[in-house]
Amino acid sequence: MKSTWERIPGNGKPSISVYYKEMFNIGLRKCVRALKSLVAPVLALGFVFAIGFAGLAQPSPSVSHAVAPAPKGQATSASSVDEVIDMVLDRNSGLRSYEAHATLNVRQLNFPWLSPVLEGKVYYTKPGYEVYDFPHTPSYLQGITKVEGAVGLANRWRHCYDITLETRPDSYVLHMVPKILGEVAQMDVSIDKKSGEETFFNWSYHQQTDSVQLWQTYSNVGGYDVVTSQAADITKHLIRAKATGTFDAFQFNVPVPTPTATPSNPLHQCDN
Repeated sequence: MKSTWERIPGNGKPSISVYYKEMFNIGLRKCVRALKSLVAPVLALGFVFAIGFAGLAQPSPSVSHAVAPAPKGQATSASSVDEVIDMVLDRNSGLRSYEAHATLNVRQLNFPWLSPVLEGKVYYTKPGYEVYDFPHTPSYLQGITKVEGAVGLANRWRHCYDITLETRPDSYVLHMVPKILGEVAQMDVSIDKKSGEETFFNWSYHQQTDSVQLWQTYSNVGGYDVVTSQAADITKHLIRAKATGTFDAFQFNVPVPTPTATPSNPLHQCDN
């Protein structure tokens, strides 16, 4: 683009010179910064999902009137649902907590193509509460350095969701509809029949174009069965992204940050 000057009459005042190219570049930079400021909160929430948090998965505190589609597969009794959840909760006997090094890589697939890579720590408290601490984050993530999540708190599932069970050859799938209306229409969790590992999460939304999928890989470390890698596909509010997370350098049954207390108001007990 060729630089161009134009002199604009000043009506008795000093003339104003306009440098079109510079004005265009400045305007474009401002536009990109503004767009990043709008996209960043969505991407940040997306990255929360990518490493297994529940921020978007948990319903907001309002009365639910949504009717979810009936899941495909074999529906079973509530006692069978209880048995599957108990299998998840009974994993890793003797594990109370752990600390691990965490690396998160998020790659946005559309404009403005943000790609944060975060290094930090994850702190786990049984039965599934996690605190992630990333001390150095890009400015467009707007100061988000610590996030708490409860996606693995299987002891809350019966309280927070209406659940049906689908039985597949190698896994159970819990189809969970929030009892309290929020953005999420349904959360589906695939659980390995032999190990009780939560291998796959799928969040579907009332906004049908939105979805989040999370895959988890487990390894035996120090005698405990723990998540060592994750991968996620995120489509949320026109933002599309892929993410990976890896976890290593585990330290088991060590002091970890205390999770935020569950609100006493029943309408808020499924918020986090």
